[in-house]
Amino acid sequence: MLPLNHISKLKLLEIVARINFFKQFTIEQRELLLQRTKVYQCKMGQLVQSELDHNSHFYIVLSGEVEIIKQGESHPLGVIKSGEFIGEGSFIKKRRKSATARALSDAIVLCMDQDTLHGLPAALKEKFKDAVIEGMAERIIYLTAQIQDFHHKFSPE
Repeated sequence: MLPLNHISKLKLLEIVARINFFKQFTIEQRELLLQRTKVYQCKMGQLVQSELDHNSHFYIVLSGEVEIIKQGESHPLGVIKSGEFIGEGSFIKKRRKSATARALSDAIVLCMDQDTLHGLPAALKEKFKDAVIEGMAERIIYLTAQIQDFHHKFSPE
């Protein structure tokens, strides 16, 4: 991944404004967040994170798609699209990444780490945490529906 330096702050603010994760943030909070975090461009096929990484980086996909894979598996576990995030487990618990993420298309990702989060004003920090919790709740609802569909397809009647 390469730092995204060739895009204007205004264009980046425009992209962030379209992402549901940031809907509760004021424009000033979005600007501050973009000043404090790093934004990367990831070309198709490049890794966003690896199972071997041991850091607290949390990535929000701003554009493009990223597939989630496990080493040794032949099929991807899923696809993360614009507005969704990865790395929340290691962000919360500071542990090794549970899966590898690879760009399916050219992607732009915002990277947050624990040190940056702790340096934010309290109101912004709380909104960020709330957005992570909301995103995780949405993922649980989606995965529950997937399990139910699977159960209905393969359970004996």
